[in-house]
Amino acid sequence: MTETDRENTASPSAKDDFATRLAAARERRGGGRETTSDVAARNAGQLGLGFRIAVDLLAGVAVGVGIGLALDRWLGTSPWSLIVFLVLGFAAGMTNMLRTVRANDAARARVAAQRRDRETNGAPRD
Repeated sequence: MTETDRENTASPSAKDDFATRLAAARERRGGGRETTSDVAARNAGQLGLGFRIAVDLLAGVAVGVGIGLALDRWLGTSPWSLIVFLVLGFAAGMTNMLRTVRANDAARARVAAQRRDRETNGAPRD
């Protein structure tokens, strides 16, 4: 019998027992503290969020500048279209940036609430 056969034939109570023992071992090892991999994963997520925020802001400004320059060339209104669309692009970039931050905050709050619910109900940690 191979290992995959044993895993497939394991009873649900054996899986629950394993999850309980795994949670206890993690608790003993970490003592309730975050492990290095937990901290690294959180920091990587924050770094990605920071890059996304920067790109949202820069993309809005770049699109505004591009539209402003194109209109200035076409209409001969230099630099007025550039100024107007630069401001509009900055406003659009800020709006996207704030939307990203709010969505991230909502997701973090949802995960924290789910974690509290799991700990309150006594379910084993994943």
